[in-house]
Amino acid sequence: MWKDNKRCAVGLSFDFDAESLWMGNYRYDYPAVLARGEYGARAGLPRILKILGRHDVKATFFVPGYTAEKYPHLIQQIHEQGHELGHHGYLHENPGKCLPDEEREIIQKGIDCLKDITGYAPVGYRIPSGVHSPQTLELLLEFGFQYESSMVADDTPYMLDVGDGGAKMLEIPFSWELDDAPHFLFRQKPYQTGMSSQSKVYEIWAAEFEVCYQEGGYYGLTCHPQVIGRRHRAQMYDKLLAFIKSFPDVWIATHIDIARHILDSQ
Repeated sequence: MWKDNKRCAVGLSFDFDAESLWMGNYRYDYPAVLARGEYGARAGLPRILKILGRHDVKATFFVPGYTAEKYPHLIQQIHEQGHELGHHGYLHENPGKCLPDEEREIIQKGIDCLKDITGYAPVGYRIPSGVHSPQTLELLLEFGFQYESSMVADDTPYMLDVGDGGAKMLEIPFSWELDDAPHFLFRQKPYQTGMSSQSKVYEIWAAEFEVCYQEGGYYGLTCHPQVIGRRHRAQMYDKLLAFIKSFPDVWIATHIDIARHILDSQ
C-alpha cells in the first residue's frame, strides 16, 4: 500500500497558529494570552525545525493566513527547508458559523497569504476550530484542494463523499489521542487542565506507533509549536522521532506526498 513497499506511513503535522488560536478561536485580546501564541513563533517553531532537520524528516505545517502575514520570514524558512505548507483558515475562525460567501472569502484569503510567500497555493487543508460548515468540503473542491485533514473516522486515509454528485475528497485523518493540545494545552476559560507529563504522553504515542507498525497502517501526529515547542516536550518529541526511525521500512512523509501516492494508486 505504501510507497516503495514500506511497512507503514508516518505523517508529521504542525498547526502553526501562533496568536490566531487565541484571537480567533477564543476571542482573547489580552497581551499575556497572546504571548502564548507568540511563544510558538519565537521559541517553539525554531526548536521544532531544528529537531526535524536533525532527523532529516519533512513535515506538514497548517498555517492560518494571519500567522503567515505576521511571520512571513518563518513561513519562508519552513518552505525553504522543504516542508509542506497547508491551509488553516485566516484567523483560526469557526467555519461552522460562517455564511457560504464569508467562508469562501476566508479560504481565498488564506490561500493568497501563503501563495504570496511561497509562490504556490496550498493543496491541503485542516479545518480551524474543528467545525465544518455544510459547504466546507464543496468549497475545498472548488478551490482545487487535493486532501483535507480534519476528520477522525478511521486510522488510515479514506475518501469522503462530497455533495450529491458523487464527488470525493481524500481525508488524511488525525486523532485527538495523537494531538498535543488535549494532553498539554492549558486554558482558563473554559477550563482545561492540559498539564500532562511528557513521559505519560510519550508512552501513549509510542504505544500507538508500535501497533500501527504491526498493522502496516498510518500514524498521524498533530502538534502545535506553542505547545510541543516547550523545552521538555520538544525533547520528548525528539526522542519519539528517534524511536520511530529505529524501526525498518517506515515511510515518513508530508501529507501531500502521502495524498498523491494514494490518489495515484487508485
